[in-house]
Amino acid sequence: ILMTSHLGEELYGDFQHDWVSAQVRATRGAVTRTAFTEWLWGGMQYHLEHHLFPSMPRSRYPRLREELQRFVALHDIPGGYRLDDEAVIFARTWEKLRSVAVAPGG
Repeated sequence: ILMTSHLGEELYGDFQHDWVSAQVRATRGAVTRTAFTEWLWGGMQYHLEHHLFPSMPRSRYPRLREELQRFVALHDIPGGYRLDDEAVIFARTWEKLRSVAVAPGG
């Protein structure tokens, strides 16, 4: 679950002066389909919320998501608040892992 929220996102080799903006661009939230997958994600479907407020109880993340979506739009953070269906995220992760596995010299 954790890997799916980071693979394919921007990674940085240099120091990022705007920490909040860097977190927005380096994470992606998931839209879960069932109560089971909501539980299975363990709060990581709210990955940006976790990065910005790691000590906040995850039961508050759904409301915080709404606030962060408004904040990101208001401040025009590049890439915007990124959110995808969990199936799309898993497919993207699978493709990334497959491409690394078959990379020349790998």
